[in-house]
Amino acid sequence: MRALPQLMALAISLITLTLPSQALAETNRQAYNNKMTLLQVLLDGAKERASDTGDLETLCMLMSIGNDVTSRYSQLNPEDLQVKDRLGAMRNDLSLCLALLDGPRSL
Repeated sequence: MRALPQLMALAISLITLTLPSQALAETNRQAYNNKMTLLQVLLDGAKERASDTGDLETLCMLMSIGNDVTSRYSQLNPEDLQVKDRLGAMRNDLSLCLALLDGPRSL
């Protein structure tokens, strides 16, 4: 249980920090894909945890991070229509997660 906050802190650090040499070598899309791959691993664990323990907070938080990363990429790369479509679906998923977190009165 104590490892989850540490793992999340490590993941966020890895997402936000990039070595300058790597930043020059990668395109924006490659960097975005790398961030989302890492988030997907965390999200898969959070989904399992939510189904086992009911921990929707962690799941919604990770979905929100993915939403923010995708939104930022979409703002910087408006020509990438595939990501714009993905962002719409991600926002819908996040809204559902937050509604479930808020309880039956939201649904």
